[in-house]
Amino acid sequence: EEKLLLQDAAVVGKVFWLGALERIGRRDRREAELFLHSLERKEFVRRERRSTVGEESQYVFSHLLVGDVAYSQIPRAARSEKHQGAAEWIESLGRSEDHAEMVAHHYLTALDLDRAAGVESEELKTRARLQLREAGSRAFALTAFPAARRFYGAAVELWPADEEGRADLLFRFARAAH
Repeated sequence: EEKLLLQDAAVVGKVFWLGALERIGRRDRREAELFLHSLERKEFVRRERRSTVGEESQYVFSHLLVGDVAYSQIPRAARSEKHQGAAEWIESLGRSEDHAEMVAHHYLTALDLDRAAGVESEELKTRARLQLREAGSRAFALTAFPAARRFYGAAVELWPADEEGRADLLFRFARAAH
């Protein structure tokens, strides 16, 4: 169970939160806290005094290699599902404009993993392209034009040619590119 918890944490990143682990692993919050406490005693993770996410307990890996090894041990098929869970947890925090890049990253990673496994999910494609557009808009608003171009470009690749909103997306992409 501790290994699975570390793997779920590695999907989130070097910094992770109890709520994310609860959502990704579909586990009981109290149980996750007990395992995290055990991992803390073993010096795999460290609890931060302050959290950047509201009332959530925030943790970090004691060393980056712990997270890297844990992530590499996740079977590819499971990685996609875990990244989707991470994206859904981040979305549940609200203020989507503040989290657009992280959500887009997780959906895009899940989509890439599914493609590598030969699996296509239209629902995942739709979520990814909408979040990429949102992340592009956020980056553009912050005058981070290279990031906006990257996000919009990825959204264009996923957007069906005949679907509503493509022309607007192409305009946004061109504006960010120039």
